[in-house]
Amino acid sequence: MRRLPLQQATPGAAARSKDLAMVSRVCVDWSRRRSVRAQLASALCAVAGLGACTASSEEVRPPSDALYFPTGLAMSPDEGVLFVVSANSDLRYDSGTVLAVDLEEVDRVVTAFRQTGTPDPACQLDLESPGAIECEARPFLVASAGVRIGNFTSAIGVQDKGGGDLRLLVPVRGDPSVTWIEWSGAGRRMDCGGGQGFALCGDDHRLTRLRDARDLPELPGEPYAIEVDSAAGLALVTHLSSSSVTLVDTPAAGTPVLADAMSGLFGGATAARGTTGVAGRMAGDGNIFYVQSRTEDRIQMMTVAREGGRLPYLVPSSYFFLNGIGGAGGTGGDSRGVAFDGSGERAFMINRSPPTLMVFDTSLDATGVPRNRLVGATDICREGSGLVVADGGAGQRAFVTCFASGEVYVVDPRGAVTVEAITSVGRGPFAAAAAASRQLLFVSTFFDDSIAVLDLDPASPTLYRVVMRIGVRP
Repeated sequence: MRRLPLQQATPGAAARSKDLAMVSRVCVDWSRRRSVRAQLASALCAVAGLGACTASSEEVRPPSDALYFPTGLAMSPDEGVLFVVSANSDLRYDSGTVLAVDLEEVDRVVTAFRQTGTPDPACQLDLESPGAIECEARPFLVASAGVRIGNFTSAIGVQDKGGGDLRLLVPVRGDPSVTWIEWSGAGRRMDCGGGQGFALCGDDHRLTRLRDARDLPELPGEPYAIEVDSAAGLALVTHLSSSSVTLVDTPAAGTPVLADAMSGLFGGATAARGTTGVAGRMAGDGNIFYVQSRTEDRIQMMTVAREGGRLPYLVPSSYFFLNGIGGAGGTGGDSRGVAFDGSGERAFMINRSPPTLMVFDTSLDATGVPRNRLVGATDICREGSGLVVADGGAGQRAFVTCFASGEVYVVDPRGAVTVEAITSVGRGPFAAAAAASRQLLFVSTFFDDSIAVLDLDPASPTLYRVVMRIGVRP
């Protein structure tokens, strides 16, 4: 492991080249998908290098009342608002967006439909999912609350600042940057330094260089996943194209800064080597972060240290192998999601090679070190893309989004660890977020430009089924 070496500043003109390179990588992958969006992506690949076409600012301005290629989801601590990232992955518009979904309104419409069988005026019956409705996005979005960000974003983190105020931290792969957005709980508004209206976030809200110092390295490429520790005022960011982790110091009453970065965490082929999922065992000082790899069947643990009034820095601690799955050599790598239960004593991890969900005992031994002992596993879908652990009333469950098959796997982690249900949710399910108090699960469906809403009520006849889709065009 090593601290990142110094790099030269990239001229502003290179930003477009980075975007086009990202498009090429994305298109190569998506051209394998059998969908209308995949064909569009392939067409984009063919013209990406031909130069920009002429268009007015209004023509390329993204909609403030619609979703397009939604990826990252994040729930507010009070489960009143769902934050949604639109990745603009075909570069149809000049930017991506962050929008806020009013979950009180979602709850009202779902409850009314259950009671009356009549859809809300903004909705209609979903002919492909009996017992479900599909709705326009606009009535469920918090009015005038969105902002515009960079392209190809895959995640969003939420920091609880207290009093209903939040800070959203968004790893943007196209820039690359970590963009930060202030959310006012009282005003239900976003501010990221871009001015009034549906503004593009300002440069002062884009973290691109360590400690904001010109003589220190830039943020490593393709920031991918993020874990926010509100209690400690920290966030860790992984990087899909490099074996790096970046530490963000984000004090509730101060301004976020890229405090530290570390590379060389994992080995493997240069093109594939990268860090993927990240999660903290228990929030607050002494938190232990678990970092996953694309190439190794190994989990790297890290802590964060502070000395006096200085900025915090990363400290690699120990690691462990995902032994017991896929033969004597372990899983082979490409882990894509990690989550802890509320106690911090169980960790859930999804892997792609082979497709597996694993449950680990992460309770502390007599020396204060996590045991990291595999206690159960089950086969899951190929290309698992997201993981959330929640209790909707039937006990704790793990929900795995399956990008390739358009499904969500519901896994009961008790005893032998078994798949309890498999639900079709739409094309390209990417991320999930749970509102346990509302007994609802939200899944971003990348190719459908929508969010699928699943029922988590164990007494409901539609348990684990889609009851609503948000984002259908009028």
